[in-house]
Amino acid sequence: MKIVSAAEMRSMDQAAINDYSIPGVVLMENAGLRLAEVIRKGNYGLHIMVVAGSGNNGGDGFVVARHLSQEKNVSVWLTVREEDYSGDALTNLKILKKMGVKINSVYKKEMLADFIAELQKADLVVDALFGTGLCREVSGIYYDIIHSINQSKIPVIAVDIPSGVCADTGQILGIAIKARETVTFALPKLGHFLYPGADQVGVLHVKKISIPAVLEEKGSVQLLTSELISLLVPSRRSDSHKGTFGAVLLVAGSSGMSGAATLAARAALRGGCGLLYAAVPGSIQSVVAAQVAEAITIPLPVNAAGQLDATALTTLLKRSVNCQAVAVGPGLTQEQELLPLIAGLVRECKVPLVLDADALNLLALAPEALQERQAPTIITPHPGEAARLLGSTVAEIQRNRLRSARELAARFGSTVILKGAYSIIAESNGTAAINPTGNNGMATAGSGDVLTGLAASLLAQGVTSAQAAQTAAYLHGLAADLAVKEIGERSLLASDIVRYIPQAYLAVQANKYKV
Repeated sequence: MKIVSAAEMRSMDQAAINDYSIPGVVLMENAGLRLAEVIRKGNYGLHIMVVAGSGNNGGDGFVVARHLSQEKNVSVWLTVREEDYSGDALTNLKILKKMGVKINSVYKKEMLADFIAELQKADLVVDALFGTGLCREVSGIYYDIIHSINQSKIPVIAVDIPSGVCADTGQILGIAIKARETVTFALPKLGHFLYPGADQVGVLHVKKISIPAVLEEKGSVQLLTSELISLLVPSRRSDSHKGTFGAVLLVAGSSGMSGAATLAARAALRGGCGLLYAAVPGSIQSVVAAQVAEAITIPLPVNAAGQLDATALTTLLKRSVNCQAVAVGPGLTQEQELLPLIAGLVRECKVPLVLDADALNLLALAPEALQERQAPTIITPHPGEAARLLGSTVAEIQRNRLRSARELAARFGSTVILKGAYSIIAESNGTAAINPTGNNGMATAGSGDVLTGLAASLLAQGVTSAQAAQTAAYLHGLAADLAVKEIGERSLLASDIVRYIPQAYLAVQANKYKV
């Protein structure tokens, strides 16, 4: 399923109207019908308030008011004067008036008291105020309306997107409706999956309103689904052997950070690779070997402090020749003495590479090494690491995560997994995907190491960097989702995510997991 910007959705609407001769009033009617269906299923009670803005979002609200008025006590609140309505919205407003549906106004401050009094009696508010077209800060009477609705604690169903959320960035434009459910049409919008706005959406319903399917394929961002990922998971022949599924070289760990290497190694093995070489400082080899019996451990030279020595580069390059993927970074430390080793691997290793954690922090000091790399590369930064790589701030990265991920991918010629709630996977050609799996239990030490091992494992099995990144991100989050059903989010450990990778694979292969 594609995810679209506000402009892309407007273009699809216009193409449906102009190129396919589907009247706009038909699209509006279908939208209102879908809304009414969701409201009926929600069993919200008899008293429904529809708060309508001046555009098509308000028109959708008029349609749902008409359909529900036959069975519920519906009041409609106009946030502009009646003469400010036009087009299909005006058509539906006129129908409502002829049917005798109660029409009220709340476009002046002095009208707010009556609106608030009505809120006290409502069982549900339908937010048909702004929709996806909003691109300015909410102020004046609109601010007061949204504030009053939120303060009332009355359940809200938002039409298309909660009013006040930017449909393209997920930023809250001063204030935004806190919805229990959101009903959007044709395709989901970017703002449904970009925080902080994503936190306002509640349960998201995507409903078809007869826009031709060929138009819906034009979106530039993909929403990862179980069905899509099931097609990307590498197949396995019955007559295979361990060499068939590739070998991963994992460069990880340091004194006191053997756990990062262990988690990444276990994840790679659970991911399905045939062989795993764990190249770790000699000071922790015995620990890693004891924790991951299936791994082949390679002791690397250490310095006087017991940390990895940069002279290990020669050994690692020789080992990489016989591997199909290399993962570098978990638990290495940010000692600048390691920069020649990391930069050397990036420049000279011809094998597909996954870079994470300390490898990315060190490369932020020498970004030209990554920019010069020619072989396939996946980088998996969290917002802090992304900010260092781009010479930016975490706040700026988070302000527009999609733009940040695309910028990283373009600047470094890499596949990017920008980690966080709804991780974003971006390619250097501008294509992107959003991963809907995962939960806040993943905000725990070691979770990123698991993703690194899983991505490297998939690369070793012969898929492209884009396929490996998308599949790893989805399975990583899905494993965590399955784990929290048993142990809860508060108690989730990175090792639990590893433990549930097999169940995640099974769920995807059966195509039973829905988000």
